[in-house]
Amino acid sequence: MSDVAPIEEAVSALLDCLVDPLLPSKLYGKDPPSLDNQQSVARQMHAVGLLYNYYYRKQDPELCFLEFVPFCKLALTLKPTLMPHMKFTLQTDPVGLNDLENQLSVTEKAVMDACNISLSLDALKDIPSIEGWPISKVSVLLVDSEKENCVLLFGSVTNGVWSVIEKSVDDFNIDLENTSEGKRISQTMTGEQLTESYFEQLASIAVKEATGINHSDLMVLERHVVYSLSKEKTAAYFYIMQCTSGGDIQIPIKDTIESLQGPLFEWMSHSWMTTTVVEHYNVLPYAMILSSWYSRHEEEKCLDFNQDAHDQK
Repeated sequence: MSDVAPIEEAVSALLDCLVDPLLPSKLYGKDPPSLDNQQSVARQMHAVGLLYNYYYRKQDPELCFLEFVPFCKLALTLKPTLMPHMKFTLQTDPVGLNDLENQLSVTEKAVMDACNISLSLDALKDIPSIEGWPISKVSVLLVDSEKENCVLLFGSVTNGVWSVIEKSVDDFNIDLENTSEGKRISQTMTGEQLTESYFEQLASIAVKEATGINHSDLMVLERHVVYSLSKEKTAAYFYIMQCTSGGDIQIPIKDTIESLQGPLFEWMSHSWMTTTVVEHYNVLPYAMILSSWYSRHEEEKCLDFNQDAHDQK
């Protein structure tokens, strides 16, 4: 048995894990799915597209890239109950890939976006080239005072998948220039400093909305600009923030990092199944940063312990 899941089996496993729970057991009538259901399925298919075309091919570059049409046709073959979510794919005589706005379903648009994002990230590169990409969202790993546990949200971005706290910049309805804090910042900072302060405030707002923890109880440990999985050729401002007060922060960081390592699929019970890496798909853009930061934290703890032991002699 090969260590690499074949293309069809890999896509099938992803569909089983991420999309199948939202689909009916069989097709009923001709009524279209509700808009909420269409959008939910679209989000899941977006994840399937990125997991195969970027992350799986990153692990095995010899796998072929699935273009938009072949991807949709394969998904429909594997999951016929996706039919109500397809439009362009079902056309017997499609007009073509030009001016697709009215030809694509919500799900097909999500698949096309995932294909385009995967191409821009380029699975053959160790690290995507994101220079010049605009910031489309802020994301935060919130850790406790001991830097041992963190906050992860389940299903907030993709159903059945863990994610850090994140929020699209477009979702913020604030104008910092019209706040006392914003005016103070604009008077004392310019250029890069102003940009960093602005996004840090957005990150604090996202944390407040997700956890109820106030800005005054947060301390920025690290900040990075990383690629975003939300929009093509955009980046995310990623923060590691520490909660200096209490808070319900219970997920071990070490376990999270371990869940981001290894293959996407494993052979179990005579079929290919997804692993915990898929369950933490939305955290993958930050995996290297988290691992490096936590390793330094562990080294510092070890040094502090040795120093304390030396002082007690």
